[in-house]
Amino acid sequence: MKKLIAILLTVGLFAAVPGSASAGGRGGYSGRVGYYGHGGHGAGEFFAGLLGGAVLGTILSHSYGPVYAPPPRVYYAPPPEQVWVPGRYESRYVRQWVPGHWEVERYSGYEEDEDDGYSRDRRVWVPGRYEEVPARVWLPGHWEERG
Repeated sequence: MKKLIAILLTVGLFAAVPGSASAGGRGGYSGRVGYYGHGGHGAGEFFAGLLGGAVLGTILSHSYGPVYAPPPRVYYAPPPEQVWVPGRYESRYVRQWVPGHWEVERYSGYEEDEDDGYSRDRRVWVPGRYEEVPARVWLPGHWEERG
């Protein structure tokens, strides 16, 4: 791609110099001051050709291999800070098993409005179950990473 751009620039440089395409039209006198067959720009055309040839020669003779940039630097984050957290008590709810048991249920008659002073008892079985009970739990000390 660089070679193509350099060649196009050189051709454009030759085209930009007046009189470089033809020396006086049909090879005769161009009406300007100068020798027969020359447009009076001989030194300018010569140096343009010399410069263009030097640019093209340099570009065509040096065919460099691809150039690669160095790999990017690797960033290593600092290791996280380790902090000792001491042990402590904490209040939590724990599941505790309550075994099944018999309860005595007292009631008086069928109608709530009547109270004759007599009450009847009945035994009822309450099955076992888990209950959430508040308890203090010890959390041992440990290391934590912070950062």
